[in-house]
Amino acid sequence: MRLPTFAGLVALALMSAVLSAKEKLPDGIYAEFVTPHGSIVVKLLADEVPMTVTNFVGLAEGTLGPKKGTPYYTGLKWYRVVPGFVVQSGNPRQPEEGNAGDPFPDEFKPGLRHDQAGILSMANGGPDTNSAEFFLTLGDQTRLNYLHSVFGRTVSGVELLPQIKPDEAFSIKILRIGRAARKFKADEATFKSLVAKARPYRGQDVPGPTAHFDDQDNLLPVSPPRAQGFNYKLANFERTTGIKIVARMFAKAPPADEDKIPGAIMRALAQKHGVAQRGAFVAYFAADNDWRVWIGDESTPAFLGRPTSAKDLVVEGAFHEAKEAFLKNVQVAGDAAFIAQQKAAPPDKPVAANQRLKLQTDALLDGLIFKLEPR
Repeated sequence: MRLPTFAGLVALALMSAVLSAKEKLPDGIYAEFVTPHGSIVVKLLADEVPMTVTNFVGLAEGTLGPKKGTPYYTGLKWYRVVPGFVVQSGNPRQPEEGNAGDPFPDEFKPGLRHDQAGILSMANGGPDTNSAEFFLTLGDQTRLNYLHSVFGRTVSGVELLPQIKPDEAFSIKILRIGRAARKFKADEATFKSLVAKARPYRGQDVPGPTAHFDDQDNLLPVSPPRAQGFNYKLANFERTTGIKIVARMFAKAPPADEDKIPGAIMRALAQKHGVAQRGAFVAYFAADNDWRVWIGDESTPAFLGRPTSAKDLVVEGAFHEAKEAFLKNVQVAGDAAFIAQQKAAPPDKPVAANQRLKLQTDALLDGLIFKLEPR
């Protein structure tokens, strides 16, 4: 009888460990990414975002895609690897730019966030342009919230993600554990039905005076167009939650005579854009490096984190203090991110000065969304 080699014994031990890990998984639908470094297992969030999970499972199992009966995700490689950011794949014909079919809508759910390593999310080219491409985060990428649809969380093997290298091959296997998972349908009829029920993007495609976001003086970096990304984020937040946030960037300070009465300018802008009662209005005045925020009356309890009283709303009251602390904290967070990027940048590619404002805007809008997002 031929005895197994040492390498064979190691392989058997690893296989046994993987099988044991799978046996301990709670009921649900999982995607196993088999890489040269080991298996990465991701829990698919079928209950929260069924349309996106249906698409992914259907492509992986071959019930959706251009070749029915043949898994679309065959021959994949990690063709985009950005250390500390994401690893991306999903298109077996890259770089020929093939795709898996017609685009389908975004699917956002309050509370699903890119807040840690191992978040599985859809890559896209703008609102409602999802197809087959996906990515896994390599750290907290909160700024991607309401831009890309989260549909999975890594439950095993997250430590392997930083080891992935560009153009490494891998495979995907869907694990259906439990009765409900085995009954989950990922066929064309089910997918089309879910797409038909989805709420399409109705926001403007470019920033402007009537859009959710505007940067008419180009204070933010324009390559890539950061203002457009912020506009998409805020429009997607409103279509998901019904809560409107509007933001404007101004090069000049507000006229002194109009700014004598505290809050008067922000109240007028909030009323102009329909968020005086519910939602929020954000303004940045570059000349004074001055961030301001107006919170609609109905949204005040959500921002403060508790029911409000008349005492809270007086000048210098608890609500005013909470706003001031919020604005200070998000500026500090944005500045810290800017310094970190400066330190990490190669000498021949320094970080542009206006990247600081972009990172402050990230922190402010994400922080405001967290506060106003329905629980």
